Amino acid sequence: MKKGIFITATDTEAGKTYVSCKIAEALKSAGIKCGAFKPVSTGDRSDAAKLIESAGINEKPETVTPVFFKNPMSPYGASLLEGKALDLKKIDKSYKYFTKKYEFTIVEGVGGLLVPLKKDFFVNDLIRRLRIPVLIVARFGLGTINHTLLTVDKLRRDKSEIAGIILSGKRNVRDISAKSNADIIRKTTKLPVLELGFNGKLKVTGSAVLRSDAKPDGICL
Repeated sequence: MKKGIFITATDTEAGKTYVSCKIAEALKSAGIKCGAFKPVSTGDRSDAAKLIESAGINEKPETVTPVFFKNPMSPYGASLLEGKALDLKKIDKSYKYFTKKYEFTIVEGVGGLLVPLKKDFFVNDLIRRLRIPVLIVARFGLGTINHTLLTVDKLRRDKSEIAGIILSGKRNVRDISAKSNADIIRKTTKLPVLELGFNGKLKVTGSAVLRSDAKPDGICL
């Protein structure tokens, strides 16, 4: 089992927090002491509160999300508007706190890979800085193949380790692409792909393998 995993997505509102919470619940049920860390947040700290509840940890939202901007936009854009730069050393210090205190730490990103955190520093750069495997969260429906393959391609060019992909959210019964998207992404990327709809569940089996009820694939944590 690795020390943690970074949860990124193909886009904003793709379901990162939902998936992060489900993984935290699964690890807690498996008896694994799991920390939840969202280094950067904009707009509010509601995601931090959800992560704390799901992981069942005694942490403050300010600890889970150490870097916060009031304006709901990219962190770099918000930093320019608010006149304060994003502090990478603060993120490094907080991450060390979680990895020392917990067996495993879920790190939730902000938006997709190329969301700017600072000038010339993006989410994918933070992933490389933390040096942990990445789990990609994508949508079920039309367009998700393109967005997911672009994300996988970028991570592979960065030489980041990809643990797998989770398709998350509400499945539109009128969208016929949703029936085959997971299989096409699985065959194209040769990565494990799990499907997690609303009110779905993840579970951790032997050797810390993450599974869903929808598909037989497993993602090693």
